[in-house]
Amino acid sequence: MKKTLILTIFLAFYLTLTFSVRAVSPTPEASDSAVQEIRDKVKEIVREKIEETQKGQKAAFFGEIGKITDESLTLETTQGEKQLKIATDTAFIGKGNKKITLDDLQAGSFAIAMGFLEDSNLLQTKRIVISEKTQTAEREMAFGKITDISSEEEVLTIKNEKKNMIYTVEINEKTTITKKVDGKIQKIKFQVLGKGDQIIAVGTPSENEHKIITAKIVHVIPNGAEKETEPTATPSAKATPADE
Repeated sequence: MKKTLILTIFLAFYLTLTFSVRAVSPTPEASDSAVQEIRDKVKEIVREKIEETQKGQKAAFFGEIGKITDESLTLETTQGEKQLKIATDTAFIGKGNKKITLDDLQAGSFAIAMGFLEDSNLLQTKRIVISEKTQTAEREMAFGKITDISSEEEVLTIKNEKKNMIYTVEINEKTTITKKVDGKIQKIKFQVLGKGDQIIAVGTPSENEHKIITAKIVHVIPNGAEKETEPTATPSAKATPADE
């Protein structure tokens, strides 16, 4: 996508230069007008291409729920009001990681919405998590067993049995996922993860009750290591997967 956008912009400016050189008019005023017209057209092409590239990208918004209808709702975020498009397959997660319905949502509740952008202000929503608005740390470590995997949005739900804590872990293109294979730490793909895997996830938390974490690092603990001592780290510390 990024390569296509860069190529489009390069081509647009190349055409601008070419037409500027070839533009031949009886007067300088006419020539300037033609060049400006071409430049305006180039700007329009670039703007349309940027909007097209943004569509379909994964995104998440968080804030207070505003207006609710059968097919949409609004979310008051720090970037302004966002529109959420609700589909028949949209999942709603309430407190205690319980599944709820659209009818259970209330205006004023704090929510995290995940899905795909249709434009800069409209989210095709796949999942909505209701949570409490709290102060968050700069960096946090989650430790637990994977209980649910959302492959389309690349989101993990993990549970820490000892603390009885539920974490939602978001994976993106910057997340590094590792596992010890044949005695060596190796990078693996998201698709390799499975329910029941025990992991350590380190990342940036959002306002939450379920501990929504955008992961920088996810490390899978090998089978048979479930009884290992849970790793600890200060929120602001630069955390790395624990040695096994």
